[in-house]
Amino acid sequence: MIAAALLLALAAPGDPPPAGARAPAASPAAQAAAKSLSFEPKTQVENNMLQVVVGQRAVFTIEGGRPKLEKVEDGRLAAAHSPGKVKETFAAPATGQVAAAFDASSERKVSVLKVWNAGTRPLDFRLIALALANGKLTPVPINFCAVAPGGVRSQEWPAPILAVALSRFTTEADDPPACRN
Repeated sequence: MIAAALLLALAAPGDPPPAGARAPAASPAAQAAAKSLSFEPKTQVENNMLQVVVGQRAVFTIEGGRPKLEKVEDGRLAAAHSPGKVKETFAAPATGQVAAAFDASSERKVSVLKVWNAGTRPLDFRLIALALANGKLTPVPINFCAVAPGGVRSQEWPAPILAVALSRFTTEADDPPACRN
């Protein structure tokens, strides 16, 4: 609830969607799904999707393309805050594990996702942000480059995002052209 209150405070009417976002489909099925959207402010796996909320990190493994949650940790990402204000809380996960941390700052007005891949193969996945747009919760698909084996990748958005959902994990990188530079 605190995370939701923080990001609601960040929201301004007419906030643009996050940078890198693709416009969601406007099909009748998508519109119906958006109307039934509910949000539980909890880092969890549900329906093969890993949801990570502000101020938490999920440590997990991938089994058959599906996330298996090992543990949830509370903490902060230094990149989400003004320089020197917050010390990075998280270290690399154990070999074979993956971790995804999500944080936001009202001071910088930014949301940040950081993903660690302690595996031996590249990791690609589908990413959806649960963003506030015009005062409503809106699922927004976002491009996120694959994470190299043993690598870390971060991305930030100047938008109020309540949570991120990662799904459709694969070890075959299918990056957009912007990631290949």
